[in-house]
Amino acid sequence: QQSVLQQVLQRFVGPTPGQTFNSSNMGAGTNINSAQLHALASIQRNLQDYARTDPRVAQTNKERGEITAAGQNSRFNSITIDGVTISDTFGLEGNNLPTLKQPISIDAIQSAQVNLSNYDITQKGYTGANINAVTKSGTNELKGSVYYVYRDGNMVGQRFNRTDGSYADAPGFKEDTKGFTLGGPLIADKLFFFASHEELKSTRSAPDFGPVGDSKTNVAITPDALAKAAQIAAGYSLNGQPVDVGSFSIPSGSQLVVKDSLLKLDWTVNDNHRANLRYTRTEQSEPIFPNIGASVLSLNSNWYSQGKQIETVVGQWFGDWTPAFSTEAKLSYRSYESVPVNNTTLPQITLNFLNALPTGMPATTPNNRSLIFGTERSRHFNELRTKTTDAFFAGNWALGAHEIKGGVDHSRNEVFNAFLQDIYGNYTFRCINSSASFAYSFGAINCGTATAAQVEAAVLENFQRGRPFTYAVNTPAAGKTLADGAAAWSLASTGLFLQDTWAVSKQLTLTGGLRVDTQSTADKPLYNAAAAAALVAGNAATKTKQSGGFEIGRAHV
Repeated sequence: QQSVLQQVLQRFVGPTPGQTFNSSNMGAGTNINSAQLHALASIQRNLQDYARTDPRVAQTNKERGEITAAGQNSRFNSITIDGVTISDTFGLEGNNLPTLKQPISIDAIQSAQVNLSNYDITQKGYTGANINAVTKSGTNELKGSVYYVYRDGNMVGQRFNRTDGSYADAPGFKEDTKGFTLGGPLIADKLFFFASHEELKSTRSAPDFGPVGDSKTNVAITPDALAKAAQIAAGYSLNGQPVDVGSFSIPSGSQLVVKDSLLKLDWTVNDNHRANLRYTRTEQSEPIFPNIGASVLSLNSNWYSQGKQIETVVGQWFGDWTPAFSTEAKLSYRSYESVPVNNTTLPQITLNFLNALPTGMPATTPNNRSLIFGTERSRHFNELRTKTTDAFFAGNWALGAHEIKGGVDHSRNEVFNAFLQDIYGNYTFRCINSSASFAYSFGAINCGTATAAQVEAAVLENFQRGRPFTYAVNTPAAGKTLADGAAAWSLASTGLFLQDTWAVSKQLTLTGGLRVDTQSTADKPLYNAAAAAALVAGNAATKTKQSGGFEIGRAHV
C-alpha cells in the first residue's frame, strides 16, 4: 500500500516517476488520476483545463475554450470518452466539442489522459492532442454527491486593453452549476449503476449599444425611427395578423442553459468477461443577439436561440478467453442536431440611413447605419444534423516476449447541413433621390444633402409604401425543393491495424505496427448543367442566376 506521504504527493504534485516513465508507455502524454481531478481547479469545469497540465498544451482562446497542442490548429485535436469520440463531428466549434459546455459532467469522470504523440496502433483522428476521459462506474457501495457552483462578475478580474494599456471591468454576469452523482449495486458483485445530472445557467445580454439618447453607446438611429418602423410593420399582415417586428428591449433573464445526463451500467458477466452500457444526453439553448454594433441595431424579431441536442449510446465488451488471449469490442451511436429557434418567420428587413447624422451625435459617428428586423437572413433555413456510428474490435495475444494486437474499427458519419439564406426574402429600404417617377408625400429630396430627419422620413415612407432599394429571395429551381439545397451525405472510414510489442529485455521494449485507413462516400452533389455551360458575355449583370438547385432573384431600384 502507498504511504501517507506518497498519497499526499500524488494528490497535489502528480504521479510518481514510476507511473510517468515505464516500459508500457506509448509516446508522449500525461495521465490525470482521480485524486488530481479533485485537487486541481477548473473554472470552466472542462477537460481542456486539465489538459493544460501538460506543458505542450496551451489555451489560445479562453472564451471559446480553444486549446492548441504542440502548436497545432485546435481543430486537429480529438476528445473521447471511454475511447469513443465526442468531438464536434462537423468541425465548426473551436473547443472541439459540439456544445459550449462539454457533454459529460467533470464529476462523472474518473480519470483522463492527454495523448500527444501516442503511437499505439489504435489511436486515430488527431495530429494535435487526444484528450480521453474514463467515466466513473458503480461499486458495491452506494454513494453519491450533490454540488453547486456559483460565479458572477464580481469574481473575475478586469479586462486588459492591449492598445492603450488600460483596464476595464468585465461585463456583468451570473453563472451557476448544480448537479448530482449516484452510484451503487443493482446486484451485488454483478451489476452496478452510475448516474449523473448537471445543469448550467449563465446569463447573456446584448452588446452595449442603443439608439440616440440611450444610456448605452449610441448608434445614430433615433428612438422615433424604431417606434415608427414597428408601427408601419403592424400595418402589414401575416396569416391575417398584424406583423409584429418586436422592440429593442432586452428580455430579462436571457441565459445560456445546458443540461446533461448520464446513466451507465456495468455488468460483471463472470471472472473473465465484463460489459458496460452508457447513455448520455445533452441539451443546450443559447440566446443570440445578432446585428447590434456601432453602426447597426436590431429588434428582437431578429434575435434567436441556438438549440443543440446530443444523444449517445455506447456498449463495450471485454473478454479474457485464455490467460494469453483477450478481446475488446465497442459499438456506439450518436445523434446531434443544431437548429435555431427563431422569433418569427418574416423576411429580414433593413432600414438603411445614410449621410447626415441626428443632432448631437459626434462627427466621428458612423454615418452609414442600419435598423434590422425580421428573421435573421442566415437562419431562414439553417439546420445541422449528424448521425455517427462507430464500431471497434481488437484482440491481444501474449506470445512469449511478444504482445500482438490486431483489429478493425469503422466509423460512419451521416450529415444533413442546410444553410440557405433569404428563403423568406431580404428587403433593404433606404433614401432614394426624388425624380419624375419617384415622389414623396413631403416633397422632393436629395439624399446626399438632406438632413438626418429628412432621410429618416424618406426611408420610413419607402418602407410604408413597399418601395425597397434592393430585394433578394432564394427559391428552389424548377422541379426542386428546399431540401435539395442542403448538403446531405455520408462519410465512411475503416481502419485495419496490427502491432507487435516486443520486450527484448527489462531495459528495452520495441514496438512496431501497421495501420491502414480508408475513407469513402457514395454520395454525389446534384448535377448543375448551368455550371458546366460556357460563360456568356454580360452574364454577371443578369438579374437572376442559378446556383445548384436554387435560383437567386435580385431587384434594384
